[in-house]
Amino acid sequence: MRTLKTLAICGMFVIPLSLLPETASSSPDSPPSPPKSNHPFFSVRADQFFNATGILAAPGESFLVRAKPHDVVDLSTLNGGYKTFSDGTIVVTPTSDSGAFQYFRDRAGPIYSDPVAGSRKSLLPLGEQLRGHLPGAPNGALVAGFSASAYPTSFNDFPYGFVLINDRGIARAPSTGEYRYLFLAVNDINNPLGDNAGEFRVRIYRLGEGVGDPGMKEGNPSQADDFAE
Repeated sequence: MRTLKTLAICGMFVIPLSLLPETASSSPDSPPSPPKSNHPFFSVRADQFFNATGILAAPGESFLVRAKPHDVVDLSTLNGGYKTFSDGTIVVTPTSDSGAFQYFRDRAGPIYSDPVAGSRKSLLPLGEQLRGHLPGAPNGALVAGFSASAYPTSFNDFPYGFVLINDRGIARAPSTGEYRYLFLAVNDINNPLGDNAGEFRVRIYRLGEGVGDPGMKEGNPSQADDFAE
């Protein structure tokens, strides 16, 4: 199981310990290079329902999740392509004669509105067997959930559901009950059925019990890490 260092919280900013200033031993004319973060990237594959992080959260623990900019996933490789950023913004629009165009026009909210680049379409469940991670949130967006099982096999293993992370946000474990594993996913209804591709690379920071707004669904102003390509 991976372990993550505790963060130092200064005002409104969350700073990884690996990024705190170090005592410079060199002269002012030769400043030391900025320290690099030692937080690894986690891969959130679009062709898996539940991507394990290996993180076991205590009740009420919060985590800052940040996606690497410009990563793209495709929710319809077999039917015309529907590519999004981690906030669900459409990057590549399917052609108007494709199955993907028809599906996202007629079966994603707002219904009967064309999927166009720069917009977002929300997930609408198609019955109990195809209900998806987070109905009402954008298709293709990054989401997070907590499961008591290290090997979940269905959405029933996530009794508290999922929260929207987008490109960065906070996931908070249920405040009561047992320790639970943190999982990440791409918001969709049929991830492992051969039509999805790509991944979001993310970094995760353990914030601690009770830190952060449990109702927070989108965004976080933290400058916690350097995500330069």
